[in-house]
Amino acid sequence: MVAAEVAAASGGLLAPHLADVEAFRILVVSYALWAFAVPLAMSILVILLLRLAIHKLPHRDMAASGRLALGPIGTGALGLILLGGDAPPIFSSVGMPEVGQVAAGTGVIGGTMLWGYGPWWLLLAVLTTARYIREGMPFNIGWWGFTFPLGVYAVGTLALASATHLDFLLAVGGGLIVCLTAFWVVVMGRTLHGAWHGYLFVSPCPLTGSIPGDHEADGV
Repeated sequence: MVAAEVAAASGGLLAPHLADVEAFRILVVSYALWAFAVPLAMSILVILLLRLAIHKLPHRDMAASGRLALGPIGTGALGLILLGGDAPPIFSSVGMPEVGQVAAGTGVIGGTMLWGYGPWWLLLAVLTTARYIREGMPFNIGWWGFTFPLGVYAVGTLALASATHLDFLLAVGGGLIVCLTAFWVVVMGRTLHGAWHGYLFVSPCPLTGSIPGDHEADGV
């Protein structure tokens, strides 16, 4: 799903640099990819919320998973904003200027609505991460999940700030970029440390006894 969203947002970056017909095709396909991904992602977030309501938190080894919800939210908002910004001149070039104006307004409004869904999940992720830290949160490669979702949400925030010319959104986006940089430095440092000392990338499969069938094979 996120791959389709990223492709849709990439189409928004690519379309302005193409000829009229090719740009129109890319824009239509990008909207289709957005529709292919975002509604399904929102449905999965509902299931995730239900699971959090009736079950305990995931194991501390999966602490970074709480931020993954920001990925489809941020990418979905970014895609709508970018595609909406491209829409007026591209649709006008194929004789549909009214559709372009509607798409531009939908980009700002839809992007704002998706962006507004993000702080709830961000606050939830911060609170659950704080609890994991108190309980002792061991480092693993899954910590990279702290970076990408926050990064696309930050980019979506800056795109919305550019579209609406609201200074407070620009400040929020800047703050998110600072947080992202801090997370990236910490995670990269821990990753390099674990790789250098040989305890991070360990495959249990080659170890005798790690698979139940090994015991039967040894007995034979």
